Amino acid sequence: MKNLKGAFNDLVESMKRYDLYQKDDEVDYELTNLSNIIDEVEKRMQCVTNTNKDIRTLVSKYEDVILYYSNNDFELLQRSVNDIDIAIDLNDAEPIENNWYGLFEDKFKPRSVSEYVATLPKEEVKVLIPKDSIVEWKETRQYYSVNGGAKARVTEDYTTEHEIKDLCVQVQWLDEKAKGQVSGGYLLGMFKEDFELPSVPTSLCNIPQTHEFVKDIISKLKVIDVDGETMQYILKEVGMEEQMLRQLIMSSTETNTKDLVEERRILSNRGCIEI
Repeated sequence: MKNLKGAFNDLVESMKRYDLYQKDDEVDYELTNLSNIIDEVEKRMQCVTNTNKDIRTLVSKYEDVILYYSNNDFELLQRSVNDIDIAIDLNDAEPIENNWYGLFEDKFKPRSVSEYVATLPKEEVKVLIPKDSIVEWKETRQYYSVNGGAKARVTEDYTTEHEIKDLCVQVQWLDEKAKGQVSGGYLLGMFKEDFELPSVPTSLCNIPQTHEFVKDIISKLKVIDVDGETMQYILKEVGMEEQMLRQLIMSSTETNTKDLVEERRILSNRGCIEI
């Protein structure tokens, strides 16, 4: 751990790098005052150190006399002398870790840079190109087989965090113009600025949070490899069985509907299903 003056000098240098103050301005005046206070504190600490050495000398000199009158008094005096050394040593964390006299709260505990950064308010990450958007290759480039105008689907959100770190857009090629180009990550600048937003499957999914819920449900159903019987049970539990039957029939062709009715009649005659 740096001493007070060292930490203060680091702060001043950081402020200079970011041009946070100019010589002779109000900030410089306050920093000068703070520097003087630090000088005084460090000199006072040196006084304590020197005084403690004198106390140690006396304790050592009259140890036998003190022990004669009270062994407890000697132990207390010796421990107090040791505690003074510990208290003024900025490299010794014992007073903080053991919260001497209830003076040290959690905020006094030394933390690593990563621990400190984790406590800072995080700037909201914004999606710049949503997953499933369609992007278009800007132009034919050397070392790439893909031709200009080829379209690709974005396979994961491209966010402000990606932009700051100069990360790639993850895509899957969609048309023949890609000419076998491998899907994966490509720099944003390789695509045209305009892109097609992903289509919203239903009016309910116009609400972004709802759409995310729907996508999460679909991904979970894929994970369990859901079958028709289980899907029918889910529809029944949410009270959508009859509505889905009507909706699927209305969206199906007349031929498909007749074929299904005929298939059901045959299976019923064979006793495979109950009417």
